[in-house]
Amino acid sequence: MTGSLTQLLIKTFSRGFFRVHSGMLLFLFAAVFSYCFFILTAGTITPDKALVFNIIFMLSFASAPIMMILVFIVWLVYTVKSWQYVAAQLKMDQYQFLYYSSTSLSKTKQFKSWFFAQLFISVPLIVYGLFSVIAGAIYGHYLIPVLIVIYLLFLNSISAFLYLQLINRIMRNEESTTLNKLINSWKKPFSILFLYDIIHRKKLAFLITKILCWAILSGVFLLFADLRNDLRIAGMAILGVAVAHTFLIYQGQRFELQYLSFSKNFPYSRNKLYVQLLQLYVLLLLPEGIWLFIRFDAVTASGLFLLMLSITLLFRSLLYWLGLHMNSYLPWVFGLFILFFWIIMFQWIWFLIPINLILSYLLFYKNYYR
Repeated sequence: MTGSLTQLLIKTFSRGFFRVHSGMLLFLFAAVFSYCFFILTAGTITPDKALVFNIIFMLSFASAPIMMILVFIVWLVYTVKSWQYVAAQLKMDQYQFLYYSSTSLSKTKQFKSWFFAQLFISVPLIVYGLFSVIAGAIYGHYLIPVLIVIYLLFLNSISAFLYLQLINRIMRNEESTTLNKLINSWKKPFSILFLYDIIHRKKLAFLITKILCWAILSGVFLLFADLRNDLRIAGMAILGVAVAHTFLIYQGQRFELQYLSFSKNFPYSRNKLYVQLLQLYVLLLLPEGIWLFIRFDAVTASGLFLLMLSITLLFRSLLYWLGLHMNSYLPWVFGLFILFFWIIMFQWIWFLIPINLILSYLLFYKNYYR
């Protein structure tokens, strides 16, 4: 099992690292070796002696402490690049099986497999280090070659240890947060699963969106303080809030396609699914709704909330038609923003609610199973 895990890690991460960074490695190889062995020396040094001087130059890496410090720094940067690559790959969904399969082994066996995987990544460093060790041993320089071996073992060991710690943080250690522990016991209706995904993975995006919405609502009413009773000002603010939620709307569609694609086999009618979608965005827009009910009377606040909800649902239903193509989706959002802006300016604000709800329902109904 350990050997199988080692082969898997080498094939998946080590070779993948070389594929991604092949250009950089080829450049370094060509630059170092062409300089050390093929550069033409200036002055009175004849070409037949140039190779000797270049070998002496290479030997200085194995004998001069300052040169070796510089080389060690370069090796450390290379190793850190490998850490970044492996860590990024482990966060990808197709490698989540490793969080459960590899951790069934003892940590000693896991460490051994990750050590060999990092050793494979460090082949360029090992080749260069081996050359320096041999050259240093031939010419009687022993201290720095020994330090080279120790340093390479240290880099590979610390890398294996870091990977071991990362892979044993099941689900990226997110279960250990107080918030996730709190919601573990809550019921999770199918219709609002995306809200739990926001709590679980998209807290920062949610927080930024809500801060932006608060800034839009406060800024618009502060800027047009003398027109605070004009519904067009409120409509502009609501339109800005709906557009500010575009990122979360897009992420909601991505979440549905990525994690809930099997749900299209459920015995749910499209009418029921649309109602569930409406429930989801009622809850998502609830903070702005509370602000509206504090700021306006109940009838006006209800109308403005329905306007915000209808625009949001239309933006979401567009994704069922367009798919997850941001280059097509954003122009549509921008175009609708301009259109709605002028409709609001002409005081046809209440006509937008039924029109948007009807359009969003038709787009959803016709394109849900596409």
